[in-house]
This record gives sequence, structure tokens and C-alpha cells, in this order.
Amino acid sequence: MNKLAGRTIIAIIAVMALVLLIEYYRLSFRSGTQEDLVTEKQCPESKVTGESKVTGESKVTDESKVTGQPRQLNSKGKFRTTEESGSTEQSTLSGSKITGHLNYDVWKYAVGVLVDDLRLKRDFPHKPTTRSTAQSLRVVFNEFSLDINDRGIYGHRMYGVLYPPTTGDYSFIVELTQVSCSCSVEFWLSTDIDPRNSRKLISAEMPYMVDYNTPIGPMSYVPAGSTSVSLHSGKAYFFEFLEKAFNGMVISEVKWRTPLETKFTSIPPISFAMAVELNKTTGQYVESPMATALLGPLPTSVLQSHRRTNFVGDTVYPITQINVLPPCEFKPEYVSKHYVAPYTGVSQVFESTVYPPDDTWFRKGTEPGAGNSPVNQKIALDVITLYKKAFDEAKTGGEVVGLHYMEQTKNRDSGSRFLLEMDIMMTDGLVHTSEFVYLQNDNKLCHLSNLQWTPNADVYLVVSLKNLGEWVKHLCYNLEDLYAQTHDDHFELVVVDYDSQDTNVESIMKNSALKRWKYIKKTGPFSRSGGLQAGIDYVTDPNSIVMTIDMHLTLPMGFVEYTRRHVIQGKMGYAPMFFRLGPGYTETNVNGFWEFNTYGVYGLYKSDWKVIGGFNTKLFTKWGGEDWDVLDKTLAKGYEVFRIRPPGLVHYYHTRDGLWNTAKSQSR
Repeated sequence: MNKLAGRTIIAIIAVMALVLLIEYYRLSFRSGTQEDLVTEKQCPESKVTGESKVTGESKVTDESKVTGQPRQLNSKGKFRTTEESGSTEQSTLSGSKITGHLNYDVWKYAVGVLVDDLRLKRDFPHKPTTRSTAQSLRVVFNEFSLDINDRGIYGHRMYGVLYPPTTGDYSFIVELTQVSCSCSVEFWLSTDIDPRNSRKLISAEMPYMVDYNTPIGPMSYVPAGSTSVSLHSGKAYFFEFLEKAFNGMVISEVKWRTPLETKFTSIPPISFAMAVELNKTTGQYVESPMATALLGPLPTSVLQSHRRTNFVGDTVYPITQINVLPPCEFKPEYVSKHYVAPYTGVSQVFESTVYPPDDTWFRKGTEPGAGNSPVNQKIALDVITLYKKAFDEAKTGGEVVGLHYMEQTKNRDSGSRFLLEMDIMMTDGLVHTSEFVYLQNDNKLCHLSNLQWTPNADVYLVVSLKNLGEWVKHLCYNLEDLYAQTHDDHFELVVVDYDSQDTNVESIMKNSALKRWKYIKKTGPFSRSGGLQAGIDYVTDPNSIVMTIDMHLTLPMGFVEYTRRHVIQGKMGYAPMFFRLGPGYTETNVNGFWEFNTYGVYGLYKSDWKVIGGFNTKLFTKWGGEDWDVLDKTLAKGYEVFRIRPPGLVHYYHTRDGLWNTAKSQSR
């Protein structure tokens, strides 16, 4: 009896000691209160085989994505820590006082399926669509639980400060369950509280386009190489969890195995805190050294490695007119004023050929894809030889360096027209010419005096939209880049907005770096033709070009200049094809097809829009058919429509759920 009582007393003492230890441990990490918390906003959040693709590395590489200043490598090839850099200053960074929560940023309409695709966004990581908090390192993405206008493509970023409960070796995994989408994940952990010392522990990506109807999992992803890192109790470590998801559903969670455990478990809220607090009113960071570090510039190498490269014909050069050819006039035999039956104009437009061959051709596996057909090499060389001979005879003091670009449009049996662009070395440097010339059947080359484009003509880019605020940002960023490269002051973005509710479109434009823009607000049901016509009506100068464009596009840097070169007042319109990317693909990871049935990107001079009568806003009240109708009317008035595939003009995949006042998805 005495032995039993003694054992009971010992057990009670042990339990009390354990309770006291747990309470001490809890208090040592919890210094904030629930009252400090920012009200959390609700954020929305391949055939896969057993041989999951794991690309993570436990060692740090120069491809590491970091925030703050660029880091240096030590003798072991790893990024140098503060101590290795020789700094004697103590870090002034600290996490927030709010334990049990972490920072959670979400980007809507982040195209692609890779975390690297998320980094392509101009507003990553500084300007997410929403900022909020979370209470676990777990992301639930289910597009079918989202509002119909929000479905599709998301990027998630969770980050905070980790407090290990005990010193020792820790192992981490990312566990994926209910996988019925394409996605990728990364987990980063710093050697201390400084985000600039982060290293990538885990990186994994799912194959493209898994079966949406057959969820799989669970699957765990661990680092390649060492599976553990040494952490110290009482020391703070910055961490970051990134997920990129596309359609379908996935549940992803970072788990750990502590030195005292044999299984991987969820990281308890007591072991992490927010990296930076959020202002309760604005939802933005509260000013602090950590906030400054998180908002600091990314290393140039991180961004440049993911920016798209220039396409052939995508670089814009200053134009100099040098007339060395005899003048002549051109009348295309395939153009005349005539009746065009509804929707038959598409069969009356002919594609042009190019030289040298460009990168519009692509290959999917072993299947060749379509692209611009090349000019016959002998014909191209004949044109170049004839131009060079005329240039030398003109004794301009310059020298033909070579051909820059050429487009050929055949005129049936009486020769061919060329847009000829040459590089010329003059006494004051290299110049670039661009003119329409005509190669007659008798092998004579002449300058087309009645078919020349107007440099510096104002170009108005018109879009019609509703609830596409994130894509307005994309378009503004795109045009900011275009201006930065070209310094073209003669283009303007015109946005016609049907009372968007998802965001303040006008505010987006005001906050952009665009030099010229116009916001037009309309009410009532969305009408693409009505919106585009409102944009056309806004332009008053008959000698300006109005180009209607689609949303979800990326415009190449030469888009505005090449619009000028292909729109001739009173004679020719321009309807470039765009490359329609497949689901989950991006301009740096191309797969899809050239869209030759659409004429949604369409340019005419304002005077010519008036001649053809513009859009039929009464017949076409929603979306579809209005572009073919405009083409029919253009051809009926005797205009030519120039058709080609411009390298770099790409259209991103999107669902039609909730767009244009439709209740159900029309296609994917």
C-alpha cells in the first residue's frame, strides 16, 4: 500500500512538473495578445507518378530567390552569412509580437504553374492582391469553392519567424494531398532571422494538367541531399513557403520532425510568429526594420533570369528615310470594293511571308507547329542586291550593312510588295530604314510612293472589360516596359470599364507609370463592341491610329511601332494573329497555337473607322462575331487587311467563368 501511494505521489509530481514546463515554454514564446491581431481577410486560397519530380537542394545555389541585398558566396559555394561577411553589427531585425499567426500573401491571376512563373509578376513580392494572416503552414487551394469570377490561377506566399522548441536536427517536408491540379511548391529557411540569408530546402513541381476528376495523394517532398538542418532553441529563423496552383484542387502543408519526435507533424502555432505586423486599417506592413528588409529590392539576377528574352523583330530602332529607289504606285489585284457576305471576309485575307525566318515556329514534342512562312531565299537576295545597287549609285555617303527584316505580299501574277527594312552605316552612325518597295516581274525594284507609313503617328490602344482588374495591372506593366525601351510618347491606353466590382480600375491606371491613358466608365451589361466603339469615339484626330486589343495579352516591345508600319491611311488595316498559350503555359514556357480565326486585335486610322462605320453595337451586344463583321466591312470598302504572326504577341489561357455576364463556363 505504501509502495502504491509512493508511486502515485511520484507520478503526480512528474505530471505537475511537465505542466509547469509546458507553461513556461508557452509563455517564453508568446508575447502578444489576441487583441493585437489584424482582422483576417478570407483569402482564396501531372499525370502524377510515384517518381515525383524533386528539384530542391539543401545547399544554397546562386539561383536562390531572396529579398534585400544581393549576397556573396563563401569559399564553400554557399551564401555568406552576416558573421562570414565580417560584420560586427548585431541584426536589428525581429519578428512581430504576434505569435500563432504568420503572414499570408495571395496573388490572383498569376499565370503559369511554377513558382518561377509567380516571380515573373511585376508586383511580386511587394504588391500581392491581398495581405492577411494564417494560423498554420497549410494552403488549401480549391478553385471550385471560390467565387466564379476568382477561379483559375493563384500564387500563395506564407512567411514568418520560426522558434524551435529545442536545439537539435530538424527535418522538413512539404506534404501534398487531394492533388487534382498542376502546381509547384518551395520552402525556404534562413540561417537566422534575416530574410537575406534564406536558403531553399525544398522545391517540387507537379507535371502539367493532371486529371481534375481523380485527386491523388498524399505525397511528401523532402530536400535532395541532407534531410535535416541544425536549429537552436531561443533563436529566431525567417521562413517562407511558396505555392503556385493552376485549376483544380491541392492541399499543401509544411511539416517538421523535431529532435524529440520520430514522425513528421504539423508545426504548432506556438512555434511561429508573423514576420511583420499589418496595419489594421490599410492592411499594409507596419513600419519596422523587418518590413524594410521585406520591401527591399530583389537582386537583379533573380528578376533577369526569369524575364522573357526579346523576340526577333522585337527591338525598335530609330527610323531614317533614305529614298534611293525610283518611285512607283501599287494597286493590289486582290483588293476591290465589293459586296462581302457576312462572315466570309476571313477567306479573303492572305498571309505575308518573312525573311529571315523568325521564331514564330514552335514544336510540341515531335509535332511541328505553324509559324510565318519564309520568303524564298533567292527572291530575298535579289531584292537586297537590287537595293544595294541603287543605294551605291545614289552616292549618299553611306553603306548598306545588311538586311534587318523583310515581309513579302504577293500581288498574284504581277510581282510582289515588300516591307523592306535595311541597316545603313552613315557618317554619323548606324541607321535603320523601313519602306514599302515593289519588285516587278521584269526584276526592277521601285519605291511605293502611294503606300508609305507615318512615323510618330499617335496610336490609341483600346480595350473593353469588366472585372479584370488584375489583367489591367498586367497590361499597364507591359506598356510601362514598352515605354521604358522605346521612349515612344505617341501611344495612349484607353480602357473602357463596365463598372468593375473586383477592383478600382481607374486607381490602377492612376498609380501606373504610363504617360498617356484614358479611363472611360460605362454602366449596364458588358458589351465588347459597345466598349470598343466608345474607345474609338473618344479619339477625335482622324490622322491617329486606333488599335483594338484583347485582354490577357502580352504585347511585344515593337508592337506600337509595327502597328504604325502596317496601318496605311485610306488603304490598309492591320490584324495581327496572336499565339494562344495552352493551360498553365507562359511566354517563357511556350505551348499552344497561333489563333488565325480571331480578328480581335485590329487597327485602322480613325478616319477609316468612320468610313467603315465602326462596330455594330446593336447586333453584337455581348461577345463574339463583332470582329468578323468589322473585317467584312473593311474589305467591302476596298481596304487591304495585313495579316501576320508577330513574334512575342501571346495570349494567356483563362476560363470564361463569370466573364461578359455569362453564368457558366463556355470553354477552358
